[in-house]
Amino acid sequence: MLRAATLVLGLSLAGPAAADTLLHLSESARIMVRPDELVAALRAEAMAPAAAAAQAQVNAAMADAVALARQSAGVKLTTGAYSVWPRDATRPIGRQDWRASQTLTLRGTDGVALLTLVGTLQQRGLAVTELDWQMAAETARTAHAEATKQALGTLRARADEAAGILGLRFDSFRDIRLGVARQQPMPVLRQMAAPMAGVSAPPPTVEAADVPVEASVEADVVLK
Repeated sequence: MLRAATLVLGLSLAGPAAADTLLHLSESARIMVRPDELVAALRAEAMAPAAAAAQAQVNAAMADAVALARQSAGVKLTTGAYSVWPRDATRPIGRQDWRASQTLTLRGTDGVALLTLVGTLQQRGLAVTELDWQMAAETARTAHAEATKQALGTLRARADEAAGILGLRFDSFRDIRLGVARQQPMPVLRQMAAPMAGVSAPPPTVEAADVPVEASVEADVVLK
């Protein structure tokens, strides 16, 4: 009984354990990345007194464009929306012109080759509706991972600094939250008309520039 009483007394004198200090910190990082994929959107369009005639012209232009694009190494292509509509819906059927159009999207990492292809397609009557540099999916993932790594490193350094100021030590992170990657939009060249028939024109020029990719992190920091 005496030994048990002594043990209880000892625990009472020791008192409760000191509570952990909890800090909430957030940090972000930004890195500059060079876009590595050129994306071009083009449109074949035709107008004729009959819808079928307009569609036939668009179909021929697209078949020619697709065949030419497939000959260019490293170029990925997709065809897009196909539309047919009357030029003036208020005029009676049979007395109105019809328009038809379809889009073509090209992607490639060789800017010179793709711009040359775009210039050739412009000469063949297609209009460029969008032309810009973007980051390929894998490039974007790698950039975000690097920005996240830098943000976490800075967050840990701040946690150690705060612990030193408070006379404590870093113990662990709790409830870590990683932000979504963000990147600034690239300038986009839109609605470039195709050159007039018989008029020679050089291919378009689009220079890539580094763009920022950001990542953010938040965490509760346990200090003891």
